[in-house]
Amino acid sequence: MEVNTTEEEEEQSLQCWPPAVGLLPCLVFFHGSSEKGQTFYDISECRCHVKNIPGLQGKLIGTCSYGWLVIAGDSISDDCFLLNPISTKKIQLPSLAPDFTWTDCVLSSPPHRPECVVMFLNFGYGILNVKSCKPGDVEWTGQDLELHDEWFDDSDWGVSVGVHNGDIYILTCYEHLYFVKFNKSCGITLVDLKVDDSTSPLTRKFHSYCPTYLVETCGEFLRVHCYILHGQLMDISVYKLDFNERVWIRIKNLKDQAIFIGSSGAQVLACSTKESRIQGNKIYLTLPEDRSLYVYDLDLCGLEVCLPCPNVKADWIQNDWILPFFEDK
Repeated sequence: MEVNTTEEEEEQSLQCWPPAVGLLPCLVFFHGSSEKGQTFYDISECRCHVKNIPGLQGKLIGTCSYGWLVIAGDSISDDCFLLNPISTKKIQLPSLAPDFTWTDCVLSSPPHRPECVVMFLNFGYGILNVKSCKPGDVEWTGQDLELHDEWFDDSDWGVSVGVHNGDIYILTCYEHLYFVKFNKSCGITLVDLKVDDSTSPLTRKFHSYCPTYLVETCGEFLRVHCYILHGQLMDISVYKLDFNERVWIRIKNLKDQAIFIGSSGAQVLACSTKESRIQGNKIYLTLPEDRSLYVYDLDLCGLEVCLPCPNVKADWIQNDWILPFFEDK
């Protein structure tokens, strides 16, 4: 169900957006549950813009895709909906129980398409908890799926989820890449693509943390692999999936593309920098409980660190990248 907004509300929402909105993602900082407003950091101008989007107040952003945010309830509210942050239009989703724990969220395609699916996932040891629905559904379809690696005879667990050409894929710790196959009732089956794991990056190193992220850009399905040692970002490598050969191929040039990774790890975006003031072939990353913005240059294998909006009072632990789109009238 789409909730309409008034022309006055839309006009107010269009004011004070950063100049690069619609071209580049903004890094959003929240002012806390007791205070109104959010701070949007424009990376092209290194400036902060304060806005008040009521639909974001006290909520969690599940993901941002196709210009829409999936907004999840919190410990108090079970409200869940899709939100266009520029027009403030809402599409109501079924209530999400406050006791449901989720680690990741995906939106498979724009909400006006009939194949669109919203999915919340909870990556547990040996099990995957999934809730999915289509816009307009009155309830979520829940499913618990076992994850097991036959070679090691051990429980497996999910590490990342991504979308490519409207299809959802899940990557696990033991390097299984699953295609999520839906049936007519929105139930799912995991289909192992059997990607050659010898072409995968090393995901575990001594005294280190190596998160990996899935993202689509320019028709390619990429895997971004980070190497974090003692809480510090040390290196980033990027791989693309060859669907025909079922192998990961390392790439060192994103051309005019840039990738943006939020502190939760659930928020990964990619976009062109052609019409913007920033350079391509870079990865922008924030880490949990860290106020810094890391910028990794794939050409130079170099890392820059900056402190966005140092004087802004905000919840620096929770931040997200969002890429709003202006809707055609």
